[in-house]
Amino acid sequence: MKTTVETGLVDIAPREEILVFIKMMDIVQADYRKLIDGLQEEIDALNSELDQLRVSPPQPPTTTAESPSNTHRAPESTSAPAQQPASTSAPAPTPVGAPSWATVVRKGKKKAATNTQKPASAAKQPSPANAPAPKKGITMRERRLVIKRDSSPLTPTTMELQDAINSALSSTYIQTVSLKGSNITLTTMDRVKSTSLNSKASAFLHLVSGATTVHLDTPATQLLVHGLPTCHSLATIAMELTTFNSGLVLTEQPRWLTPKASHAGKNASTIVITVTGPKAPLFVKPSATYSSTPSLSVPTVITLDTTATSAPTPPPATGAPFHTPLRITPAPHQPTVFEAAPAATSPQATRFGVQ
Repeated sequence: MKTTVETGLVDIAPREEILVFIKMMDIVQADYRKLIDGLQEEIDALNSELDQLRVSPPQPPTTTAESPSNTHRAPESTSAPAQQPASTSAPAPTPVGAPSWATVVRKGKKKAATNTQKPASAAKQPSPANAPAPKKGITMRERRLVIKRDSSPLTPTTMELQDAINSALSSTYIQTVSLKGSNITLTTMDRVKSTSLNSKASAFLHLVSGATTVHLDTPATQLLVHGLPTCHSLATIAMELTTFNSGLVLTEQPRWLTPKASHAGKNASTIVITVTGPKAPLFVKPSATYSSTPSLSVPTVITLDTTATSAPTPPPATGAPFHTPLRITPAPHQPTVFEAAPAATSPQATRFGVQ
């Protein structure tokens, strides 16, 4: 631009290409000046070392290396006296002068290289105690995503559904697709967690006909809650249970155990709830009654993809107070697990007046 103005040409509007080119040249010039300054400092340092070597007096040659040769020549001089005049007339050896500039530079580089290599070799030998622990892989439960469906038939096959979901995601996320009843379980690749697939559910959920909900494969507990008033709706009961029982998480809407038509003339009935989360086992508690055979007073725990086992529960001590504000009993068609939990964590429903 300056040259254009000085030559009398018309002012040229700056363009983006010109500004970018000028900036590039400025960066190149700065790097060039930086390299030149570094080389100039190295040259000055070497010149100062060379001047010091020139000013210092020459050192006499060391006698340690020449002592063997002198001792070896002594017998030769005594055995051949005719050669003595020649040895005396020979010129004296010239003293060793100061080392050259190239020798000084070479020695300095060798010393610097040896000093830097010693710490590096020591650092390459970590102790076994400080060795990093191996990373744990993704578990199968962390790779599964469950899609719940209604009772409508599923048109595509599992292989077709797998290809369709991977195509919708534009990547290979799904390793296998399996059917369990009317529900579908998606298993991701070994390096993909189901949480990342769950965040993209809106991109492929329309491919699954009759899909109702999508959730991760987490352990769930199915419980029966007795003595709830039939005058309240299931939505109100669900809100009451989650509000007044800290840590109780419902995975689906509660349902009545018996048909609603059978509630005629009844003030209370039983609902089925499905809870999940780390605090779910704390809400499982045996009733005050005890018998040698399983009965409706035994809680039921159903864990996904696992088999429940049974173990006897000891009866309460005679005369000891045992109060359960809200009784929790199992469904008759489910396997039973005898597991006790603290009384403080038993679900409450005080607003319903249940004792």
